Amino acid sequence: MKSKGVFIRVNEDLLEEFTKVALSRGLSRSEAIRKAMEEFIVKSRKKSVTSQMRGLVRSRFSLKELEEVYLVSK
Repeated sequence: MKSKGVFIRVNEDLLEEFTKVALSRGLSRSEAIRKAMEEFIVKSRKKSVTSQMRGLVRSRFSLKELEEVYLVSK
């Protein structure tokens, strides 16, 4: 598989924290970014539990509020 370089701009604090977490898990920053991109794609393709249930029940809450309730209850 051919690879390409990517240049992004991020806040220094975010980059510093990201690098610390990556290294603490034994990953280079590039490896951690690749994993984050892969997870983002997987999560983007899946419908959340609350969005799947949205068609089954009526709610006064927004989808975002339901997501927050679901995450807190986990």
